[in-house]
Amino acid sequence: MPGKFLDALTDEEKTKFLTFCEKKKFQANQEIIRKGDNGRELFLIENGSAAASDNWDEDSVPLAIFSEWDVFGEMSFLEGIPRSASVIATEDSVVYRITWDRFNEFLEVNPKSSVKLLLKFTSILVKRLQFIDDAFTTIAVANRNMKKNVIEMRKALKG
Repeated sequence: MPGKFLDALTDEEKTKFLTFCEKKKFQANQEIIRKGDNGRELFLIENGSAAASDNWDEDSVPLAIFSEWDVFGEMSFLEGIPRSASVIATEDSVVYRITWDRFNEFLEVNPKSSVKLLLKFTSILVKRLQFIDDAFTTIAVANRNMKKNVIEMRKALKG
């Protein structure tokens, strides 16, 4: 994973950015984001950790683990679509939340910092997309190998 979300900013720029955010505390096992909810907020962990998961039938499927200064909730934040996964604090955590409107205010007021932040955000999103591409490739190869094994088993059973 690339560096943390605010790494591209100076300490002064980080402090300015965080003034546009709301600071919230979550206890271990407390839900931060619920799948299906609407909300154009982006989350940034100051300390603690959280895990994203989705449900498949009755199973919870882990998707990602977030730690200090990781950002999450970007799909709904950018596109205004319902949340695609739930995120739960895995330990007591302090999280910054920024709304779409406040983020845009920051961009307007701090253009130089904004360019750095948007480039970092883009880098994080590209890394996540690369991870998904790798996962799909792994699944496709496993599926192809499974099909070959099934064909071989069928041949063996017929023979």
